[in-house]
Amino acid sequence: MSVDMDFVDDVEQNYRKRSSKSFQLFVRGLIIPGANGPKLFNLCIAPFQEKCFKLLGPTLTAIRDGTMPPRRRFWIERTKKAGKDSDIAICLAWLMAFPKRPILIQVSAANQQQAGIIKRRTADLLYYNQWLAERIHIQQNKIIGFEGLGEVVIEATGSSGAKQGDTPDLLILNELVHVDRWGVNETHMNNADGVPRGVVIISTNAGIRGTRAEQWKNNATNNPERWTVDAFKGVAPWIDKKDIEDAKRRDPVGAEYRRLWLGEWISGVGGALDDATINSCFVVPGPLTEPEDGWRYVAGLDLGISHDHSGIVVLGSNRSQQLIRVAWLRGFVPTLPNDRGQKEVDAADVQETCRRISKQFNISWFGYDPAAGGSFMAQQLRAMSVSMKEVSFSSTKNRNEMAVSLIQVFRGRRIQCYEDEEGRLRRDFGKFQIIPKVPSGYELKAVSDEWGHADVGTALLICLPKAIQIAGISPLFNSEDVLFGDDCEDEGDVKNRERNELDDIIDGDYEDRSMRRKFATTPDW
Repeated sequence: MSVDMDFVDDVEQNYRKRSSKSFQLFVRGLIIPGANGPKLFNLCIAPFQEKCFKLLGPTLTAIRDGTMPPRRRFWIERTKKAGKDSDIAICLAWLMAFPKRPILIQVSAANQQQAGIIKRRTADLLYYNQWLAERIHIQQNKIIGFEGLGEVVIEATGSSGAKQGDTPDLLILNELVHVDRWGVNETHMNNADGVPRGVVIISTNAGIRGTRAEQWKNNATNNPERWTVDAFKGVAPWIDKKDIEDAKRRDPVGAEYRRLWLGEWISGVGGALDDATINSCFVVPGPLTEPEDGWRYVAGLDLGISHDHSGIVVLGSNRSQQLIRVAWLRGFVPTLPNDRGQKEVDAADVQETCRRISKQFNISWFGYDPAAGGSFMAQQLRAMSVSMKEVSFSSTKNRNEMAVSLIQVFRGRRIQCYEDEEGRLRRDFGKFQIIPKVPSGYELKAVSDEWGHADVGTALLICLPKAIQIAGISPLFNSEDVLFGDDCEDEGDVKNRERNELDDIIDGDYEDRSMRRKFATTPDW
């Protein structure tokens, strides 16, 4: 059957003409690079995409026409490969192809690679829809609209132009969960707030709980009169199930899989503690300013200077309640430039804070790791009557004891925490990994990310075993367990029994047994 090309041309011309007036028609008539080759978008558009375009359509039309948009703040959240960037590119293409006035749009992402994704998606649209290439041009990191009326500036948060103070008609903050220069994002938002008809679209995957990104998400969710939140959770329908199965197998912990492919905000990717367990311990209000009756206090210091942050945590122990509570914490970020221009933690501030907190809470035991100058600082603090106790992370025994203590208090619901303003503690809990070390027990590690190596969480772990001892929480072994002597088991049997005990705790079967054991003291470090 022959095809009437004149008829086809008439249809295409009519589509292009009507697209200038209808964003929804423009969307549905595009040819997109589908999973099995080019395809008319109308034949494969997913319901969650339809919903998103309907929410955005009236606002995009207002931007194009220069009128007050009905919605001015959007939070668009999707899972991996769910078309987030390509759909944003479609919005930009319509504004640039059919402008009625000068329009300035900014697209900002965490780095140049991420900033370039929307540019590449726009280039794909121009390739598969050649008529658009007659109206839109890409020049380096800019997309130039028809007859030069529109301009899209694409940049990373670290670029030199990021703080110049543009006032865009539309600001798109892309991949927000990967941003580490939040000052630049604040500047962008302040600039956008200065435009009476200015629109902001935040486009991102789910992220890590306790981060600035989650704070921004909560702000959007809690202000529905100002923010429109459109979140798609789950695997996009065009993703092959076998690919998803592979992704799941590559992530034995499962946290990153849940974040990227299921759209869940997670506490971290360490895997030692699941999100439900972490959530259950954040039950008390903010930090204490003085000790409470019936509680004894210990503290931990994790000192990092140039490559990591530092952290101090104060734990309270209540023997009558067999309970541990986070009384106070603080993280220290690098702020002082050294002779090479690199920023380091203010060690004097850390030392003075240790002295002040020790006096404030009558701390009789203050643990520290001797690495990164900890021993030198401990000498100075001892001279100030601070009872510093060395807890080396190079010790297999210490790492094993911390791993056991972490799982013990969480699964036994014996620790209570508060949400610090920056979400440090929650974030750090999500970084911890517990790695079996046959036959020596378990080793605790922290996954590193842009916020460091869990410095506040590590400070907590340094003093946690001591806090458990003071609170009288039953340890893994009681005084009747024979570990040494002529009649004891061989070392391999003892270590295997240790691991079996910890496996029970990790599986959640420990609490009932442990509460029936009589308390036995453990030696100081």
